[in-house]
Amino acid sequence: MKKQILIVDDYLESCELLCEVLSEEYQCAYTQDSTLAVEKVSELNPDLVILDFKMPGLLGVDICQKIRETESMKYLPIVFVSGAATIEDKILAFERGADDFVSKPFHIKELHLRIKRLFQRDDVAETDLSVGNLSMNLIRRKVTVANEDIQLTPKQFDILKLMIQNKTRPVLRETFLTQVWGDTEVTARNVDSQINYLKKKIEKFTGRIISVPGSGYKIDLD
Repeated sequence: MKKQILIVDDYLESCELLCEVLSEEYQCAYTQDSTLAVEKVSELNPDLVILDFKMPGLLGVDICQKIRETESMKYLPIVFVSGAATIEDKILAFERGADDFVSKPFHIKELHLRIKRLFQRDDVAETDLSVGNLSMNLIRRKVTVANEDIQLTPKQFDILKLMIQNKTRPVLRETFLTQVWGDTEVTARNVDSQINYLKKKIEKFTGRIISVPGSGYKIDLD
């Protein structure tokens, strides 16, 4: 059975175009009413959501945040496909929980590859990672510290996973940018910013995230 994608965009032409380019591999549905988007997600239970950034009613980032705050939807892959977005728009989208951001005009193959990457991200040999009193479930994308659930954005989750997988070896900023952000135009400052947010969220962690001068970051258990 094909995976289902829900498209939320106030322009009918954009909805129809995305359906056309994706329908060969995926079952597609769309809504132009941003105020009904979260209700539509709950109703259809899609495998992935595509959001426009600027829409009347609710902005895409508001919809994204509402999805992330809903227990049954918080692990749902979310991709922004939007035109005329600034770097600040993209950063805000990631901070609200976006998994990826594709700028218009886009190449059809690029969009397919980015979606496929998200569907494959849970196809891993390991299902659980742990270090100190911190545990990660890679399938449910759930993090606990001292048996308490920690709410992380998708980027923060992937950053933490990289550091734990590398054990005590430092992870370069360039590695974070490549493996977490992909081709999205962000800088090393975004890595530093997300690391700082992450430290605050896992403050009860018995280890710590430390900066390695001129390199990147690593987990320290001393």
